[in-house]
Amino acid sequence: MTFGRTARAAGSLALAVLLLGQVSMGGARLAGADEPPPPPASGPDRCCPPAPPPPPMPVMVAPPAPAPLSDQAKAAYAPFYLAGLILRYGLYYLFIAPFEVFGRALSYGVNGGVETPAHYRMPPPPPPPPPPPAEGQPDPDWPRDTQPESR
Repeated sequence: MTFGRTARAAGSLALAVLLLGQVSMGGARLAGADEPPPPPASGPDRCCPPAPPPPPMPVMVAPPAPAPLSDQAKAAYAPFYLAGLILRYGLYYLFIAPFEVFGRALSYGVNGGVETPAHYRMPPPPPPPPPPPAEGQPDPDWPRDTQPESR
């Protein structure tokens, strides 16, 4: 036998075994058609009954807000409130804020830590005008026909 014939024979044999297996399995299914299907496979979720649902969340009720202060109580607390504001903000802006601003000025320098982009920079100033001509000298910028003749 040659290699081609051997390969064909092996292929035919494999096809025959495959078809024979399909027919025998189908026949077994047809013979047992009257039997009930097998029970579902048991797994980790099939071993126990499902857990009951969680209880509902309790309703949280905040305590009622206190009644607003009367006008007499507001008048009695006003001086203390004003003193607290003066202590908090007045002392801060008198003693602490100047040192913070001075420290930032020393840290960041004149530009404040921000470099000016090149397209925002000012163009260089124009060149200074030429000095005026000396006394009795004609001005080179004037046209010749308007200058007085010197003798």
